[in-house]
Amino acid sequence: MQVVRISAFVVVGTLLLVALWALRRRLHARELELARKAQELAASRAAEQRLCEELAEARRAEEEARRAREEALTASRSKSAFLANMSHELRTPLNSILGFAQLVERDPSLADRHRENLAVICKSGEHLLGLVNDILEMAKIEAGRMTLVDAEFDLHDTLSGLSEMFAVEAQKRGLTLTVEREQDVPRHVHGDEGKLRQVLINLLGNALKFTPRGSVTLRASARRATGAHDGAAAGRVRVSFEVTDTGRGMAKAELAELFEAFAQTTTGRQSREGTGLGLHISRRIVRMMGGDIRVESQVGRGTTLRFDVRLSLADAPDARAGGAARAPAALRAVGLSPGQPRYRVLVVDDRWDVRHCLLKLLDSVGVEARSATNGLGAVAQWETWAPHLVLLDLRMPLLDGYEAASRIKASARGHETVVVAMTASAFEQNRALAAEAGCDDFVSKPFRDADILGLLTKHLGARFEYEERPAEPGAAQGAPAVDLARAAAGLPAALRKDLRRAATRLDAKAVQATLDRFRPEDADLAGAVAELARGYRFDSILALSSADEEEPS
Repeated sequence: MQVVRISAFVVVGTLLLVALWALRRRLHARELELARKAQELAASRAAEQRLCEELAEARRAEEEARRAREEALTASRSKSAFLANMSHELRTPLNSILGFAQLVERDPSLADRHRENLAVICKSGEHLLGLVNDILEMAKIEAGRMTLVDAEFDLHDTLSGLSEMFAVEAQKRGLTLTVEREQDVPRHVHGDEGKLRQVLINLLGNALKFTPRGSVTLRASARRATGAHDGAAAGRVRVSFEVTDTGRGMAKAELAELFEAFAQTTTGRQSREGTGLGLHISRRIVRMMGGDIRVESQVGRGTTLRFDVRLSLADAPDARAGGAARAPAALRAVGLSPGQPRYRVLVVDDRWDVRHCLLKLLDSVGVEARSATNGLGAVAQWETWAPHLVLLDLRMPLLDGYEAASRIKASARGHETVVVAMTASAFEQNRALAAEAGCDDFVSKPFRDADILGLLTKHLGARFEYEERPAEPGAAQGAPAVDLARAAAGLPAALRKDLRRAATRLDAKAVQATLDRFRPEDADLAGAVAELARGYRFDSILALSSADEEEPS
């Protein structure tokens, strides 16, 4: 019995020990679980703290980004305002310089020496205008303000105009200029004629500038779209252009940076002309028009630049729209053709020089003209005088050109008046704003005589009598321009050396003295080179006199 009682105690004690041990295990596991949860809670609190810090940092970054956007927008607006003002301030005096130079040039009693001086003024003014335009175009690209202006135009006339524009320059340089147009090139298209002309003028100008002898050729071809392919739909056409010259060419290392802003090739730096922006801007324009520019060049053998653009086909204009003939480039208008009405033109500008220049020009061709200094005066003159056409500046005090155009066009009689907006601003949105105000056309300052008279022909049907400019003395008539380079290459080496030395020194008298030495043997060549000297084209004389030294290897 005693043994049984002891055994029971042992069993009970053992069970108690086992229960205590199990309880301790559970307590230990519970402690571990609590410790783990405490760690998780600490980690969660740390993560929450990090999240709060990240959210605070994100809020700060968002606030900084908002302030940066506001500052960028303010800077962009300031830049646009500066660009608009700078454009106006630069182009307005250039308009007066070129306008009055052209006005004086119209004087038939002007002495030859004064005419030569005017030619230098015009050439320098045009060169300065080209530099200003390049800088302003670059600024517009950076500001994202360059846009395409889609309008109908005659592509054949554009190509013919380029041929006429550069023909004299090519002849002065002793080069052959050829413009080839394949039969598949459409005549009437929709697109941005101004920007297309800008690209072609830049490429042709560069080709002539860097080609000492030989030829420059512009070729145009087209491929019409018959369906949705190549990114073009039916009714669209892809026109390809190619400008090829026989000039100095470029090395492969120079081609890589040819289209970079402000970059110039070795030949370009030696010429000391331009800004290095022309090709960069041209490529941006071509890409906006759905194409790209490619270049091939070989040192001593010339360069070829190719590009294509997308244009839309347009129907041929009616007889009224297409009846205005374009004035020959080599002729000067001297008056209205007989049997026409007395056209009335109102010139509105707050600058005296602009008004005076336009009034003198219009009066010289027999057009009756009056002026006003602001929009209020323009509206009053229109109501009392009823002009056929109004040349209206957009930026004026008291009442600007936009509001003046709106008031004129608000009445039935105003719809019969042609209103042409004038501005020196570089931004093309002014054209759209002018059209919204009711303007029928748009002309940018500086403008040429032909631009103003062309508006009268286009909108009023005015026809003008032209006086052919007198032939330049001593110039070779009817001979191909390439013969000039060949004739110069046939001169004795000593004469070419003296001519080259005189041209390098920009010494017109020394050039003339050298010409007198071979004038009896070749009067045509002497006369042509003398004409280059009178136009201060020493670069062309230098190219002619160095012809034997620059043959490609």
